Amino acid sequence: MYDFRETTPFKGSDNNQRPAEAMLIDGKYIEDLIPGYSTLQVSGRELLSQSIEKQTIGKSDGEFIQYVRNPSREIVVGYRLAAADNLSFRQAFYKLNSILHGDSHQVSFNDDPSKYWNATFSDIDDVPKGRNAITSSFTLFVPDGIAHSVATKTADNMPYKDVPVNLVTGSGGTFTGWSGYTSIASWFVDTM
Repeated sequence: MYDFRETTPFKGSDNNQRPAEAMLIDGKYIEDLIPGYSTLQVSGRELLSQSIEKQTIGKSDGEFIQYVRNPSREIVVGYRLAAADNLSFRQAFYKLNSILHGDSHQVSFNDDPSKYWNATFSDIDDVPKGRNAITSSFTLFVPDGIAHSVATKTADNMPYKDVPVNLVTGSGGTFTGWSGYTSIASWFVDTM
């Protein structure tokens, strides 16, 4: 196995590159909102087991599947937060608290912006005491358990969308009654 060696010299700037798994919450990266915050790792976005309801019928072999559903899931976000002094550290945590709290947020990650989860902040690990630079994690609860596609899908399944729903009002003619007509077709022909 070969050791990795960086061949490009570091020039003191990374052009504000975000971590690979940086979290986008309601359209904003936390890294852009809180100085000193950085996402370290994210777990819980992988495969999701399914909940299967089965039933044995009579003396038949095996079981029959009644339904399959997706259970909820939890996504755990590991982060680092560093500040220059105690006041800045407390203010960064107040800001993180205000960003995460609420009923539901649309959450996605930098390494896969094509998907998002509807998630609610549910838990946070203990924060090491007496420090201004810590690593910890928080948990997001995803009630439906699924990743939604960011791409919008549109379908036009109305082949007669330009035909008026009410042919009488859409014909340009005025309805004066059926007298003198033997059928709707003969009335329609005369009014066109």
